[in-house]
Amino acid sequence: MRVAICIITRRRPDGLARLLQSLELISVPEGVEVELVVVENDAPSDRTPPPTSLRMRHAFEAEPGIPAARNRTLEIALADPGIEMLAFLDDDETVDSEWLVALLRTARRSDASVVTGPANPRFPADAPPWAAASGVFQPPGYPTGTSRPWAFTHNALIAADVVRSGGFRFDETMRHHGGSDKDFFRRVRDAGHEIIWTEDAVAWEWYPIERIRPGWVFRRSYRLGTNTPQAEGGAGVLKAAGLLVRAGRFAARGLIRVVASALRPRVAVARAAWDFGRAAGLVAGLAGRRYEEYAERHESS
Repeated sequence: MRVAICIITRRRPDGLARLLQSLELISVPEGVEVELVVVENDAPSDRTPPPTSLRMRHAFEAEPGIPAARNRTLEIALADPGIEMLAFLDDDETVDSEWLVALLRTARRSDASVVTGPANPRFPADAPPWAAASGVFQPPGYPTGTSRPWAFTHNALIAADVVRSGGFRFDETMRHHGGSDKDFFRRVRDAGHEIIWTEDAVAWEWYPIERIRPGWVFRRSYRLGTNTPQAEGGAGVLKAAGLLVRAGRFAARGLIRVVASALRPRVAVARAAWDFGRAAGLVAGLAGRRYEEYAERHESS
C-alpha cells in the first residue's frame, strides 16, 4: 500500500520543518510506503521546502486560497495510480509516532472510507494558564469507532479511489472564510462513505503565543460559525432553524460558563469568547455574512 500525506503551506518554513521532522519518526506498517505531497500556496519561486529523508513531491499553487492548494495536492497525488490512501495534515502540526499506524488500523478494522482523529493543542512555554484550563483550544474527542458526519484536514485519511471515482474536490468558493475541508468530507459522507473516529491517531496543533488571546479565540469561533451553513450543506428552513437553536445553545452555555468560572476571570473570558463568538457567527452566517480570515493572511504577506 502507498500512502500520500498531503500538506499545504504558505510561508511557514519553521512549522513545516517541525512537521516533517515528526513524520520522519512515525512507525510505518510492513508493506506500506509513505510519500509526501507538499504544495505551497504562493507564486512559484526557487524556494525549496525543508530537507527530509522522506520521498516528497513539491509544487506551488499561485491561485490564492486554501481550497486551491488542497486541490493541487489531490491533482498531484491522484495522478499516480499506485496511491491507495491519502492523508491530510496542516503545516502547524506534528504527529505522534503511532499516528499513521492508528489511522490504518482503524480503516482496516472498520472498512471505513475515511478515518479521522484529534488535533490536540500544544502551547509555548510562556502560555498563560487559562489557555489549557479554559478548554477552548481543546477539540472534542470521541471513542474510537464513533461514526462522524465530517472530518477535517488537520488529521484525516481517505481511500484514494473514493476521491477518484467520486470526483471530490475542495470548494474554491470557500477560499478565504474556511470550512472547505468540513464541506469536502461532509459531501463524501453524503455520498454514502462512512467516516470513523480513532482517538489514538493523535496530531498536535502548535499555537503561537499571539493566538493565545481572547480576541483571537472570539474571531476563530466566529469564523467557524459563519462558515457553518455552507460547510454543512446549505441553510433551508429546517436547517436554518436548527442552526439558530445551536446558536441559542452556545449563547446559553456561554452565560452558564461565565457564572461557573467567576472565580477564574481569565478562564471565564476565554470561554465567553468561544461560546459567544460561535453564537454570533452562526447568526451572521445565516444572514450571509462571512469572515474572510484567510484573505487577511494573504494580504498581509
